[in-house]
Parts: sequence; C-alpha cells; structure tokens
Amino acid sequence: MSQPNLTSETARLMRELEEANKSNVYPAETTKIHISELTSLPAFAYEKLRNFVDYKDEFLLRKNAIKRFLKRKFLLPQFSHNTPAAAQALIRELILSRYLPNDQIPESKVAALTAILTKYYLLFTNLARHKSTVPNWREQILGLAAVECDHQLVSPAERNAYTSYAYAALKDILQLPPDEAANEPADVLLILNIQRTLERADNDISSYYLLVHYHPDWFNSAPDLAAANLANNLDEILLNFNKLLNNKLGKRLIPKVKRLLVPIVILQDIIRSNSGSWREVLTNSARLEHEARATYQKLWKNSRKRLRRKGFHAIIYIFLTKMILALLLEIPYERIVLEAINYTSVIINLMVPPVLMALITVLIKSPSRDNENRVVLGVKELVQGDAGDFYRLQTLKPIKAGLVKKLAYGFLYIITITASFGGVGYFLWRLHFNIISAAIFFFFISLVSFFGISLRQQARQLKVAADKETIVAFLLDFFSLPVVAFGKWLSTTFDKVNIFVFMLDFLFEIPFKSFLKVLEDWFQFLKDKKEEIY
Repeated sequence: MSQPNLTSETARLMRELEEANKSNVYPAETTKIHISELTSLPAFAYEKLRNFVDYKDEFLLRKNAIKRFLKRKFLLPQFSHNTPAAAQALIRELILSRYLPNDQIPESKVAALTAILTKYYLLFTNLARHKSTVPNWREQILGLAAVECDHQLVSPAERNAYTSYAYAALKDILQLPPDEAANEPADVLLILNIQRTLERADNDISSYYLLVHYHPDWFNSAPDLAAANLANNLDEILLNFNKLLNNKLGKRLIPKVKRLLVPIVILQDIIRSNSGSWREVLTNSARLEHEARATYQKLWKNSRKRLRRKGFHAIIYIFLTKMILALLLEIPYERIVLEAINYTSVIINLMVPPVLMALITVLIKSPSRDNENRVVLGVKELVQGDAGDFYRLQTLKPIKAGLVKKLAYGFLYIITITASFGGVGYFLWRLHFNIISAAIFFFFISLVSFFGISLRQQARQLKVAADKETIVAFLLDFFSLPVVAFGKWLSTTFDKVNIFVFMLDFLFEIPFKSFLKVLEDWFQFLKDKKEEIY
C-alpha cells in the first residue's frame, strides 16, 4: 500500500523543524553557565507566587521575567550601565527561577546579550534628548528589549516555522473586502493574528514582529547609528505599531483565523508528542487520524483542567479581595455613616461573585463529536492534501454603515446599557443596598462576567463548528454585553495599577533577588575554598 503524499508546505515545515531542533543544541565542549541549586528553590517559589498574583499565559512567563529584570536595570537610578554584568546577571536569574536549564546555556550568550542591552541602553540615552510624547513608551521599548533577549536565549525558529506554515495555509483562502484590503496591510494583520493564536503573543511580541518587519536596520546597523535613528522616529514608529495592534480589520479577522488554526494547533502537539517518530505519523493516513483524535481529546482535557484551575484562582482572588473591601469600605461606611449594617448586602456582595464564577467554570461544555470529526478531517486535509472543505474560501463581509445606521445602533446600545444596569440597580435598591455596597456589587459582577466570558472563549479554542442561534442566547448576549464591556475596562485599568504586583516588583523582589545573589556568591566562595584545601 503506497504512502500518502505530503503537501509541499508540510514537507517544507518538516525540513524547517529539523533545522530548528539544531538551533538550541550546543557543542558538549562549550563552557556552560552554572548556578547553585540551593538558591534555585526560593527563586522558583517566588516566581510561582508572583505568577499567581499576576497571572499571565505560561508561554509569556520567561519573557515577562526578562522584562521585569530590565525594568530594574534600565529605569532605577542605581543602574550602573555595566551591560556585561547585567547580561550575566539576567541569565543567572533566569536559571535560578528555572526559566532556563542549569549547565546548558553557553557562556557565549553573555556577549550576545551584552550587545543587545548596549543597543537598548544607547536608545534610552538618545531618548533623554528626544522626549517621546507616546504614553508608556518606556514600557513598550522594554517589551521589545525583553523579546529580543528572549529570542537570543531560546531560538524562535520552531515558532517561526509554524507561523510561516499557518500563513501559507490561510493567505489564499481569506478573502477580504476590496476597499479594506487596499487600505490595510492585510498580510501583516494576518500574521499578527496567527502569532496571537499559536504563540499566545501579547503586544510586546507583536510589536517586536513589526519592528523586524518594518525596521530591519535596527538589527543590521551599528548600535549607535541604530539607536539614534530609532530615537529620532520613535513617536511615529510606536503610534504606527499601536494603530496596527488595534486595527479594526485585524480584530474582525480573529474569529476566522482562530477557527482555521485549530488543525495546526493539533498538528503542533502531534509533532511535539512524537518527537522521535513524527515523520512516520504524518506520512501514514490511519496513524495520523488516530493521533489527531487522541491529541484533540488530550488538549480538551488539559484545557478543561487549566480552565478550572484558573476559575479556582479567580474565585479565591475575588473572595479575598471582596473581604478586604468589605472590611475597609462597606462595613465601616454602614456602621459610621448609616449607623446600621445591612447584613443582606454584605452577604450578597461576599457570596454572589465567587458563586457566579464557580457556576460559569462548571457549566463550560465539551465540544461535540461532530466538532472533533471536522477537526480531524481538517488535519488530514492540511497535512496530506485530502479532499475536504475545511480550508475552503472564507469571505470577510464588508461593514458599511451610514450615519443613520450608526446613530440607530448607538441609540440601541444606550438602551441596552440602561436596561442592563438599570435592572440590576433596581434589584439592589429593592434589597436596600447603599451607594457603596451597590458600587462594590457592580464592580465585582462586571469583573466576574468578563473573566467568565474569557474562560468560555478559551474553552472554545478547539471549536470549529458554528453555534446554534437561539432566542435565549440572543437575550443573554443583549443584556450581558454592557456588563462584560465594563468588566473588560475595569480589568485593563486595574491591571495597570495592581498594587500587589507593584509591592512584589519594587518592595520585595529587588532586595530578595539581591539577597539570593549574595547567597549564591557565598556558596561559590565556600566551594572555591574547599577546592583549595583539598
């Protein structure tokens, strides 16, 4: 029986993955960086604690740890501008926190990181003379620096191979409205959406891609010249990046791109799970189908466990935060100003948000069997070119709303907001909520609604079949949309001023990491003395 042929793009992916596997392998004789295992455990425990307080996707943890390090080194006044020492300290800190393996990173990476940090230090020096007017420009530059350092330490070749593979699969089947496609960089927006799905890319990673795409001189020119050129045009560059990251056409592409990438997500896991035999899997039709089904089931089970864990963390966080607010605001206000405590409002405020979060988490449904079949057929169509309609032409319909329609939609949305918040407000008034307890209720219900919707969206990451439209679902969306939108605004706003994160980053992390550095140096000193004696 003849083996099925692979598509040309899949064959190219196989070659690129074979090359990528070599990119993070170093010769055995290369001198490697070693740190004491005794100091690794407290550093690792701290990272776990911090990631619990400020949860981010696991794909971003190492990059975010680098960014926190760079904030301390670039923005605090005690930064000595000794980039070789900073590069050495960065690698050692990442190994301590177990973001990088011990005794595997070559000493040569210190020089490579030194070159990167020197370039960004020169950029900050130039920007001292060219004041930027873009909000949070320091944060954006540090994000670019963190991604570049991360790519130097861990090669992105494998991720880039999958991104190129996905782009080749999608670029010819997504048909954009002619007037929009002519005015927007459609290829760039498509790649940004692919990265957000496959790599869990945040704005730092997306901005770095834009820097590579639009400003290659940053990587090819002499450091002083590159820094001067970027500083002179920084406002225009960052504004253009922000415009592309928030592009309306790009946001409209997201649902279609996510659906079309599901077979590629499955393929990624098949290859990673069969590291020694994935070539045989891809070229055997029956085995490919078996692995695709098994991987689909495994990813869904892992996703469900992860979502329930996130939901549990959110419940604990919301419950503890609500208790703090009740003790600091609600109960003192009622006791001092109103001279009477409304225990009904206190109990409702304390119990309803975590209970609602728990219900949302528990009621997340598994995808249907039909959904699994369609994904498996999509994998076979993608890899072996089997006849199918998963990757058929997808048309993005144009949005043409005149002034009258926009005004009508705006008026309807105002009615929706009034109905949602007015209905809840009336219910609270009937229960004799005061203004403080009502504000706290709206605050937490909005946050819980947004977190819940986010969890449900993550649960849909393997879903390719369209949902059935029902009147109940329509009414639920109609009345919950304003609450969810308000919750999203609250989440984004308070994420920027997270007092717990600030305390950890600047009041605890700096002395803690300094103590670990002294402790590690002391262990090394004792080790050297022991070798001298013996």
